[in-house]
Amino acid sequence: MRDSLHLRCNHVFAGRGMMSDAAPDKPNILAVDDDESIRELIKAGLSRRDFRVFLADGGQAMDAVLADTPIDLIILDSMMPGEDGLAICERLRANNGPPVIMLSARGDDVARIGGLNLGAEDYMAKPFNIDELALRIRIVLRRTPAAVRDEVDVVRFFGWSLDNRTRRLSSPADKMLILSPAEFAVLHVFLAQRDRPLRREQVLERMSDLHDDSTDRSLDTLISRLRRKLKYIGADGDEDLIQTVYGIGYMFRPVR
Repeated sequence: MRDSLHLRCNHVFAGRGMMSDAAPDKPNILAVDDDESIRELIKAGLSRRDFRVFLADGGQAMDAVLADTPIDLIILDSMMPGEDGLAICERLRANNGPPVIMLSARGDDVARIGGLNLGAEDYMAKPFNIDELALRIRIVLRRTPAAVRDEVDVVRFFGWSLDNRTRRLSSPADKMLILSPAEFAVLHVFLAQRDRPLRREQVLERMSDLHDDSTDRSLDTLISRLRRKLKYIGADGDEDLIQTVYGIGYMFRPVR
């Protein structure tokens, strides 16, 4: 299941507040805690405050939710049996996962700084005030890149469509998949500059508005992965929609 983070977790620059069938102004929040009473408390409290809440009792259940649902933010208990919250937080950060607010029974500075160092955006000690938690969630979501918030929800090009809210890519063959945040950033750059050669540094520069962990070395890997996905769901023949322009960089040329 952990590999699904590379495919579908959503640290979304690709649309804060994106959802599947909820109202577009309700962010998707995932609460991960092994204590059922805490999970239900979070769900009841945040649901009344205009959030859509999903629940998981550990890392494996969290991965299953992320594989199927675009999540805007994760509320994560730091101390759980098996894979603890600190390890999960570090894994999410390594895979460009959603932002994390850490919850812990420990409120001392050492625990708080440790959680923040591992990638949490914020840290709250238990017991917590649900109004404060809701406020901190909104603050974290406001800090995230919002380069595509004001864009049209769906971009269409020669039978393909890309949903900017969910990162859902659909092909002319009516197949679909959900792009990772980094893959979405690459494709979004190419869609804005289709049929125009782009140097590597231009792609990286434009990606930085959408994705804050873009490096020259990772670009080839991202493009290779995106090419495979485009072919998998319906690109015709062996032609790459993302073409290599030798001596320059890349060019996106949709099949007409």
